Amino acid sequence: MENDVSRFENEVTTDMEEKAMSSPPAWGAWEWIFLFSALLAAGCYFFAHFPGILERNGHLPGVGLTLTQWLLAGVSLFAARKKGKLRGKSAAGGWFLLAIALALGLCYSVFADDAMRLMNLPVVWTATALALFSLTGVNPLPALEGRGLRLGLRRFLPSFFTRWALPLKALKNLPRPAKNEKLRGLGVGALLGLPVVLLAAGLLSSADPMFSSLLTTGFQSLDRIDGSLLLRLLYTLAGGLCLFSLLSAGTAIPFAPEEPRERRASPVILSTVLAMLAAVYALFVYVQFRYLFFGSEEAIREIGYAEYARSGFFQLVLLAILTLTLILPCLSLGKTSAPVRLLCAFVAALTIVIDYSAFFRMRLYIQAYGLSVLRVVTLWGMLMILCALAACLLKCASPSARVCPVLTALALCTWTALNYGNVDRLIARYQVSVYNEGTLTDLDASYLVSLSPDVLPELERIEDGITRDRALEKARVTFSERFPRPYDWSLCWLKANGPQAETAYGLDTIR
Repeated sequence: MENDVSRFENEVTTDMEEKAMSSPPAWGAWEWIFLFSALLAAGCYFFAHFPGILERNGHLPGVGLTLTQWLLAGVSLFAARKKGKLRGKSAAGGWFLLAIALALGLCYSVFADDAMRLMNLPVVWTATALALFSLTGVNPLPALEGRGLRLGLRRFLPSFFTRWALPLKALKNLPRPAKNEKLRGLGVGALLGLPVVLLAAGLLSSADPMFSSLLTTGFQSLDRIDGSLLLRLLYTLAGGLCLFSLLSAGTAIPFAPEEPRERRASPVILSTVLAMLAAVYALFVYVQFRYLFFGSEEAIREIGYAEYARSGFFQLVLLAILTLTLILPCLSLGKTSAPVRLLCAFVAALTIVIDYSAFFRMRLYIQAYGLSVLRVVTLWGMLMILCALAACLLKCASPSARVCPVLTALALCTWTALNYGNVDRLIARYQVSVYNEGTLTDLDASYLVSLSPDVLPELERIEDGITRDRALEKARVTFSERFPRPYDWSLCWLKANGPQAETAYGLDTIR
């Protein structure tokens, strides 16, 4: 009976929230500030920086995105404070997410690797939105706990669209000027006269070649008009309205959280699925110990140990992720069943060995072919999978343990640390070191200079003079072609373009 009442209250609350979200609020000064800030941010992006992912040798945003993110977050928090909706000390998770988001946003002003910028983009905006939801009280649940995180993620994407039409509704409700019959007649007359003029112009063009040539020249001149201006205006309007919707939703109506419901499933079904999976994993782990970890002569003879070992790591990483998506629901549905928890622990332990197998293969692959951005991120992903599996083992032993906040904080902190570790310079340092040692026979300078100017100090360390000069010359040409606009600027481009570039790297000023 109590569950029915709770479900009814939750449905009523959700229905009230949806009605409030769909009805336009009172339009006031803060709504105008939100709209101006959002349009300013979108205009800077589409006018000061054309989307680099669509351009050859383009860039994703640099310092411009940092300033845009900080501007929108600051406006939203200041508005919430003025409205008395800032939660303050009670939203520790929100402040943590905001700190992470601002730190990742600052990376756009410091580093210039487009791959890392692209991967950071969803993290930056998602963390910023979740922080605002928490700090302004829109998300009443703890931001880092399972339910609060799930609720914030569910409302993140819809918040870009739920209120984007409010400025249009506000303009519609503005007082209208008195109707002018002359202007109305002028518009109707122009609309009716247009087809008549087109028909007459066509007949006159057929009758007189000189008149036809004059019209043709006039239409050809229209082709020289830059249509990208209109396109950027449309993008600015659409992007600005979406950002306005996010800011408005982030300080408006609290989300209606779902009531926690006790979900259970048959322990026999869960145990059967887990036991079948464990059998397959156990066989795979046996093969890893026999042929991979100990370098069996049979694998060398039949397949070739190097070829066998340096393959399959991406598939194994994906398999470990899929395993986590199976174990966690099983722990939630069958946490009262000891056999289910035991089998989950067994599958998690086997998956740890599989994760180590993926790392073992990746290490051999890196020794043969060197580092890349994708391989560095994959190594970070393996570490996070290992931490998640260890958390699953803890959850199996103690079902009441709250591991979600710790895992979320750990993933965000390590990802931020990875960004500030200067991935491009780390890759270049490793490549140059193994090349100087003779372990790597061929240095792929083209890949290194495709990263960012952060590789320049490491290219100077190449011991072979001919290879070093060729790499630096390739860097000069490549970076000159990729020279960023002001919106895309970052500290690494400033260092590469400064007076010290000529003396430090043997280069003229890049620009």
